[in-house]
Amino acid sequence: MITRVRLRYFKRFEEETFDLGDAVVLAGPNNSGKSTLLQALAAWHLAVSRWTAEHATQRSRARERTGIPLARRDFTAIPLRDMNLLWHDRDTAYKKGEQPTRQAGYPRLAEIAVDGDEAGEPWHVTVTFRYHGREQVYVKLMQTDGVAALTEVPAPARSVQVVHVPPFSGIGAEETRYDRGYQNLLIGQGKPGDILRNLLLDVYRGDLDAWRRLNQDVRETFRHELLDPVYADGDPYIVIEYRDPQADPRKTFDIASAGSGFHQVLTLLGFFYARPASILLLDEPDAHQHIVLQKEVYDRVRRVARERKCQLLISTHSEVLLEATDPANITSFYGSPRRLRVETERDRVREALKRLSAMDILSAEGGGNVLYVEDESDLSILRALAAVLGHPFEAFLRDPFSVPMRGRRPADAKAHFFALQAIREDVRGVCLLDGDNRDQDDHEVSAEGLVVLRWLRYEIENYLVHPVALLRFVADRVEPELLGYHLRRAAEDLLRDQLPPAVLSNPLADGVTVVAVPASKELLPAFLRAAGMADLHKKDYYQIAAQMLPGEIHPEVTAKLDTMQGVLARGGPEPWE
Repeated sequence: MITRVRLRYFKRFEEETFDLGDAVVLAGPNNSGKSTLLQALAAWHLAVSRWTAEHATQRSRARERTGIPLARRDFTAIPLRDMNLLWHDRDTAYKKGEQPTRQAGYPRLAEIAVDGDEAGEPWHVTVTFRYHGREQVYVKLMQTDGVAALTEVPAPARSVQVVHVPPFSGIGAEETRYDRGYQNLLIGQGKPGDILRNLLLDVYRGDLDAWRRLNQDVRETFRHELLDPVYADGDPYIVIEYRDPQADPRKTFDIASAGSGFHQVLTLLGFFYARPASILLLDEPDAHQHIVLQKEVYDRVRRVARERKCQLLISTHSEVLLEATDPANITSFYGSPRRLRVETERDRVREALKRLSAMDILSAEGGGNVLYVEDESDLSILRALAAVLGHPFEAFLRDPFSVPMRGRRPADAKAHFFALQAIREDVRGVCLLDGDNRDQDDHEVSAEGLVVLRWLRYEIENYLVHPVALLRFVADRVEPELLGYHLRRAAEDLLRDQLPPAVLSNPLADGVTVVAVPASKELLPAFLRAAGMADLHKKDYYQIAAQMLPGEIHPEVTAKLDTMQGVLARGGPEPWE
């Protein structure tokens, strides 16, 4: 069994170490490195197998070479246009000043170091790749110290059989017979479905007992029965059909007629039984399956793997697979890859798969803290008010990591924040809610690192209700001819009608009208219609805020900005202090 893999300068990773077990689930977003780890193990197995075969043909140790060439076409598990695509950032040589002991242009070796254990006996083999042009690399096997060349591969390492199954891509209507080399080529091109019938035929011809077990797995999962494959040397295509045992037994169907979930499960079983492996690498085996089927297939795959003493590495986006896996058997690829320890970490990863966008992930990985707002217009108004006040929080608001809730429940912000903690446990957040949003108590929304703030007034637009500021905004935009004069008078009359004298004389006072009335739905639209500006919508209300004066902004706005600055700005105090 392989217990640890260390990658250096290999594809996505400059240097990373992975601890493995009997069955490890790799979970994380796209392009986070899950497939890179699977491909690294496939490349390591290719190199060790070729090195062993090459040295087995040597007649004397004096003639042995420590390095062997590998061609680009040999890497069937990794599609490569140029061999330098195996290297991190495609850099196959050191740059000037990068390594004190290496001159610029000295070859940079891509390394895959693998540790294993066989019946309590540890073993180690490091494979290094040296670039020799776009079509070829040289492979050398190294000892634990990474300096001395390996002259004999440990027996347990020689016995490792790695099978890599890429994501399912569908099957064709017809399929002819392919030899093993061409099958491997199609697998490397990401077309495992193109050899499904070949796999099933290999099982049928190679081991009838395995064929019966495979058929039993199909019956238990789908209630269908596979018929024996039909193929002769004179026939152009392999024919494999299935039937429903509960229906008319004379009615049979080609497997191409079945659904994609059936095809995918059949492909997995085909690899299991046709290609016995000590390590099986499954890349997104759940992609085309209903959530109920995902759990059933996952349980079956693990059972078959245990029976066949096969180590599993599964890359997935499935919440169902995560829920069914012990946290200690999950490696998270959010942030730096790491094995999980407790159920809370697993739950965070599950929520991250469900809730986080690519921008959320990039923002959190970049060290950003998060501001939850009701919608984008709230953020625009807040930014404009901070600019008027010259508040330091304006720096955060210029390019914020913000998540608009757009009518969702405040608890959704808590769930999103919980998911972000899968990437950075020290992420901090503020959830800024309207004053009318009091369906849930703060303790139901807040979490460690997440502070909940609520406006005292109905919503942020209520803080724009300042008669002097509103009339100035209209005066700046209405032409000074007679019609404009009447529009300004109409807008002024509306404010007198809608606002009590206490608010007109002291706009910063919290009277019932400016606290309880939804300004964005009633007062502000009516005011703008009276002023002949009905085409100014809620998303444009930040323009009112931008022309306000500091003395016209309610003190609560400053207090909220102070709190958000303390929580979200880098270097600010911890929010729970």
